[in-house]
Amino acid sequence: MLTLYRPHILSDRYRLIDYIYTALHRAHLDGTPLIQPLWFKYPKDVNTFSIDTQFFYGSSILVSPVLDENSTTARYYLPDDIFYDFKTLAPVRGAGQEVTVENVGFEEIPVHIRGGVVLPVRVRGGMTTTEVRKEDFEFVVAPGLGRGGVAEGELYVDDGVLIDQPRTTEVRMRYQGGKLRVEGQFGYEAGAGVASVRFLGVKEAPRGVKVDGKAVKGGAVAYDKTTEVLSATIGIPLRKGFTVEYYA
Repeated sequence: MLTLYRPHILSDRYRLIDYIYTALHRAHLDGTPLIQPLWFKYPKDVNTFSIDTQFFYGSSILVSPVLDENSTTARYYLPDDIFYDFKTLAPVRGAGQEVTVENVGFEEIPVHIRGGVVLPVRVRGGMTTTEVRKEDFEFVVAPGLGRGGVAEGELYVDDGVLIDQPRTTEVRMRYQGGKLRVEGQFGYEAGAGVASVRFLGVKEAPRGVKVDGKAVKGGAVAYDKTTEVLSATIGIPLRKGFTVEYYA
């Protein structure tokens, strides 16, 4: 659950600004809405049909606001799928049932990452788009259910000003079986690189991490057994494709 205290609300939104921009670009291309009801992602789950108090912000982020006045109890529905707490990045297994969480602060909003996605965020937020666009990216790999835990994502970057863009960067990310592959066309110089990758739902600490087949130094790799998060500092410019993988 993402704790959105007032001083961090704007910063968190700016960390997600490229994710939001990419979702708007997708809406421009094929009409996929930026704000999506649960049934849009889970059309076979009849329990989602009547839910109008939760929504997906883009294709990857599930927002479940607390709507009862003066309430500190959050009740929301999680489909039969894997999700990840936005704040801790720990896995949360949905069971197609309503979830009740007590002692939710008045300035907190339950937010989850849907399994099966690669989420591009900035390492740090800021107070303006100009400031944030200087920050490097972090790719958050949230594997889905099933063999290999496939996850996919996209990132669209341009100058954010011109209507007709002479150059753009359009990146596709795909993860399966411990390996993230980043490909695309890199026409626009983003002025930022990919500082790190976080692999979620990693059950055991791996022996190591490789970037483009070369081992990453041990000090650049960290594993949190409690949250099952594997973090790797890679420091790669966003100018060409690359791979990041961990191995047992």
